[in-house]
Amino acid sequence: MDALVVSELVVALVVLLVVGALTFVWARRRFISGDGRPVMLCARRDDPAARWRLGLARLGAERFEWFSIVGPSLRPEVSWLRGEVQLGSPHPTSDVIPGLAEPISVSGSAAGRTCEFAFVPAAYTAVRAWLESSPPGYNVNVA
Repeated sequence: MDALVVSELVVALVVLLVVGALTFVWARRRFISGDGRPVMLCARRDDPAARWRLGLARLGAERFEWFSIVGPSLRPEVSWLRGEVQLGSPHPTSDVIPGLAEPISVSGSAAGRTCEFAFVPAAYTAVRAWLESSPPGYNVNVA
């Protein structure tokens, strides 16, 4: 084979891999938010000394779920029941988190697990409102 043909095949393969990876990321994002549940950018870290990991937070009727922004898994890395989630007070973070403009951080805990989340202010407000409200008939004791 000619060197030009080999280089064209290599370039075509690289382009195909890049397009395939971008298509997978797009399809995964569509799948995660496919049923109309709110999804927002959110960073998470388990240890204050660790680095922030950017991801997607999804709010459902019963669960708060966090997915890594890139990865093959369609299952959340963190999934907490709504009634168990405790969020602390928000405070501005001096850390630069790519993808989040002027992030605020808040510590969260549920089921014996704690971690810290970073949101943009509007997303934090949405999570706090979701946490403090509940859908009709949720966790209602009727005599």
